[in-house]
Amino acid sequence: MQRILTILICLILMMAIKSSAQTTNYQVYALFVINIAKYSEFPNANGEVEIVTYGKSKAYDELMKQNGKVVNGSTLRVTQSENLADLNHANIIYVPDGKSSSLNEIIMATEGRPVMIICEREGLFKKGAGFSFVITENNTLRFDINNVELEKRQIKISKSLSALANSII
Repeated sequence: MQRILTILICLILMMAIKSSAQTTNYQVYALFVINIAKYSEFPNANGEVEIVTYGKSKAYDELMKQNGKVVNGSTLRVTQSENLADLNHANIIYVPDGKSSSLNEIIMATEGRPVMIICEREGLFKKGAGFSFVITENNTLRFDINNVELEKRQIKISKSLSALANSII
């Protein structure tokens, strides 16, 4: 069963992985966020997984297409905000490239809570984000994982998801 799940994840992601280095394909970023949510366990989900896009991003428009859908028995609720106070009930915070400088503030505002931070900018998993995206040399979109941060926040991700990571700390 685990092997089938891994193959299924790989197929889904590989179909949408190619991304141009000059043009951001927000549909692919949104697909990754949804699949990360799908293969993660949040201790406070209570039948709903809230994804908050912090700041303006075209990824929000793509994520909104998934608003209200059920993933692993939880309903996805997608919102957008530029206010740190609005992040209180988030399970996932998507940080677009233009808001990357706010990462430390977001980490401090969500400290001690089971909140997954996913950053669009490469390398931010080393600075406290749970996930950050990276475009490889062959223009393939991948992600890096900070398991230390996710464990500290009591968020569990599937081994299949970890197997797809570009790098893990």
